[in-house]
Amino acid sequence: MSLRQLKSIILICVLTSTTVSAQFSFGNYALHNVNIIDTSSNGVLYEYTILVSNDKILNILPSKNYKPHDSVQSINLKGKFVVPGLIDAHVHFATDPTKERRDNAEKVLKEMLLSGITSVRDMAGDARALSSLSRNALVDDIMAPNIYYSSLMAGTTFFSDPRTIASAQGGVSGKMPYMKAIDDNSNIALDVAEAKGTGAAGIKLYAHLSNIQVKKIVEEAKRQNFPVWSHAALQIAKPSEIISSGVTSISHANMLVYENDESENLITSWIDHKSDGKDKAFWDKVFEKLDFSELYQLMIDHHVVLDATTSVLVIYKNHPKMVWRYEIGKRIIQQAQKSGVLIGAGSDSDQSTFVQHEMKLLVNECGFSPLEAIIAGTKHAAMATGILEKEGTITVGKKANLLILDANPMDNIEHIDDILLVVKNGKLYNNK
Repeated sequence: MSLRQLKSIILICVLTSTTVSAQFSFGNYALHNVNIIDTSSNGVLYEYTILVSNDKILNILPSKNYKPHDSVQSINLKGKFVVPGLIDAHVHFATDPTKERRDNAEKVLKEMLLSGITSVRDMAGDARALSSLSRNALVDDIMAPNIYYSSLMAGTTFFSDPRTIASAQGGVSGKMPYMKAIDDNSNIALDVAEAKGTGAAGIKLYAHLSNIQVKKIVEEAKRQNFPVWSHAALQIAKPSEIISSGVTSISHANMLVYENDESENLITSWIDHKSDGKDKAFWDKVFEKLDFSELYQLMIDHHVVLDATTSVLVIYKNHPKMVWRYEIGKRIIQQAQKSGVLIGAGSDSDQSTFVQHEMKLLVNECGFSPLEAIIAGTKHAAMATGILEKEGTITVGKKANLLILDANPMDNIEHIDDILLVVKNGKLYNNK
């Protein structure tokens, strides 16, 4: 089947469907003569065929070795490039479901899917709303990426935060199974079990937790086979303590500065500098005096992914008092990556931007190669989320989550937007 024939079929489906869904599904099909961006070998596999059966990748082989079969639809993609479906490892869809509205969430999720994002990790919100969205996305009641969401745990003093109150409407902030206040008397085994029972994919540690509390949560979560994600600093527990506890990922590169007992004094001096973000020499000199090498090695030793959130840092690029977050944060990301730390891509911009923007920032602001940014937005984002066994790479047996492009994104990261087709759980979507 040619691309023109496939597009015609999809267009007919769109025009005749009552749901106006740009989706078309074969039971078994072959993506033929496509060039695979291989995030394992860090190269391109030219003219390969990917066999898809239902929602899984059945086989991958050189196109010259593929024998067409009448029961398998063949889609000729000669000259096109395929990467794993993108994963946005840091989103927030239900901080306040009453204000944010279900219809708007569905609209944005559809935009994300058609842009090539096949999975997202929601990093704290109302699990009642997120559970519904996740279920509907999984069974294709709505057009959306797969949704993996978190249950939040933090110290008791955090739950006066208006965001937690909004997420717990109808209940009490800090006493919901998906939004739990932790103190030294907490029944951690029960708290973890209740968090898991919400359908969440992991626990997120947010703020005001001690090192001992972090250890107890992570140890119990491991016993219950449940991932733990954390902010890089918890206002009591330091980055080194969090990393060595066994968490899967930490978020926000700039927070590594809180390893230093003098961090508040350092930040005050940076604020007093009143830089407009253009004083590169000043920030280079500041960063030379900071040493994060032990933290980088800890992350490497414990296989912890750094969810960098460059998209948030760049917001402060020209902010006179907060510019340090950008200047220090981007240098940490660049240095950490060169040191061998696994960097994951997550936007954390309340969906004002998607993970593609984060990937471009990694290239343009932090010195990543396009391939390194692609790995951050696929393989490493899957590792951060705890789903690498089933997503994140183009591998036999994994979900058929793929992004097919008109041009090679390894030549230019901007080509990540040159979308031909999106495949999510084996189903084809045409973003046109």
